[in-house]
Amino acid sequence: MTSPRGCYHLNAGIRLIAVNGAGIIVRENPFRMYRVNLTALYLLKKCQTGYFPESMAQILNKEVKAASANLLDRFMEAGVLRWTPPDNFEKPLVTIVVPVYNRAQDIRSCLDSLFALEYPSDSYEIVVIDDNSSDSTVEVIKKYGVKLLENRFNMGQSAARNLGASHARGDIIAFTDSDCIVSPRWLSELIPYFEDERNVLVGGYVGSYYRKTRLDRYEESNSPLNMGKKLLFGHGPESDFYVPTCNMLLRKKAYSSVGGFDEAMRVGEDVDLCWRLKERGFRLVYVPMGTVEHKHRNVFTETFKRRFEYGLSEPMLYSRHRQIEKHFPVTPSSLALMLSAFTGIVGKQLLSIPLFLAILVADAVMKTVKYTKQAGIALPFATIFRSAATTHFNLLFHLSHHVIRYHLILLLLLAIVFPQIMFAVAAMVLFTSIVECIRKKPRISFPEFLFYFLAEQCCYQLGVLTGCLRLRFFRPYKLNFRRVKPPSGGSKKDHGGAKSVPDNA
Repeated sequence: MTSPRGCYHLNAGIRLIAVNGAGIIVRENPFRMYRVNLTALYLLKKCQTGYFPESMAQILNKEVKAASANLLDRFMEAGVLRWTPPDNFEKPLVTIVVPVYNRAQDIRSCLDSLFALEYPSDSYEIVVIDDNSSDSTVEVIKKYGVKLLENRFNMGQSAARNLGASHARGDIIAFTDSDCIVSPRWLSELIPYFEDERNVLVGGYVGSYYRKTRLDRYEESNSPLNMGKKLLFGHGPESDFYVPTCNMLLRKKAYSSVGGFDEAMRVGEDVDLCWRLKERGFRLVYVPMGTVEHKHRNVFTETFKRRFEYGLSEPMLYSRHRQIEKHFPVTPSSLALMLSAFTGIVGKQLLSIPLFLAILVADAVMKTVKYTKQAGIALPFATIFRSAATTHFNLLFHLSHHVIRYHLILLLLLAIVFPQIMFAVAAMVLFTSIVECIRKKPRISFPEFLFYFLAEQCCYQLGVLTGCLRLRFFRPYKLNFRRVKPPSGGSKKDHGGAKSVPDNA
């Protein structure tokens, strides 16, 4: 393994402390505390002024290189570190594959954006696959002089992408869609992540092209193609990580090794490909850069029909990849808090509020004592209380969101028979939708957001139910509760001497 090029930096608000023969890492906002050994602490201290792994490549053996890289990755995911690519990153030949079907106007704007890329023109090629269009799409494409492949029959986007990839000359294949506009720095912002030879797939940020109507503005904040603004890694066969094909770059060898896209799939083929790559031990990464703007469906029936189709694909995906399960992290204190909240809402008992607060304060007090002792310095109770409250709040939100996403229609039907649960259902819906609205900040009013949000949940869960009934396979409804384990910097073997990490607040 070669050392990843580029530079690692310690993020602001991170304190590194040596105490009792070990290292303590304190992240201030949100509060987190990690314990590592002194070797790992030394490596992190080098990141304070910028750490270049390649500068150490000649004096480290293969095992230590791998361990150091894994440690740095873990702390990137934890928000302790950030990575910047080298200025002189390699610019390999990239083959951009674009499938199209009856999108004459869209393919024109897509190709215009591809020709405006800030990437050496001799370092990328464009391959467009027409999937037997019946409009003027082919005539438009021919005006651009790009490589054009034509299907005699409509084969679907997966078959079209595979056909395009089979004609690729580049070592990197970049997929986007005909209804997308790529940013000028699309390739130049994502290609550097292939400097790390462990990365076989890199996905970038997907934004919304349309922003005028209320539905546009809902989609702008809630599109399932938008993977968020945090760096994410996908590794290990049990990870449910994926990126959408409208902004996906991957090594041609890895793509070929898993047989490309499943041509029988019209929806969910990107998830399936990512999961098969991870099953082979490959590592995937999502970077909130390299933006592609997607022209989403902006008619109500088409938009939420697509949500139904996404739901329909979920049972098929889980039946193919049975090692992937849905996990919900719990702790004794979080279970006690959720139970007190649930009983208080169902029973409309205000007396549950003091119990809820008492559990929260007791949990924060125990963590303050524990962390202060481990860190060897005084840690403010207010900071840990705020962090503990945020953690429990997030757990409660994610559980409520799961229930609304998969069981809302069932709960509404049950409320007809058992009216006493209607208040609890309404409280759960309002809690989930208000938090979603605050977090995603859509440019529409809350009642408008609530309408589209509920439509999305209902359409998606109808799709899941239909798919489960067709396959007679209901594991998508299974939710595994697991006790939260201490976030691990890993074992000595895996992470260059990073020992287990105390549980975060």
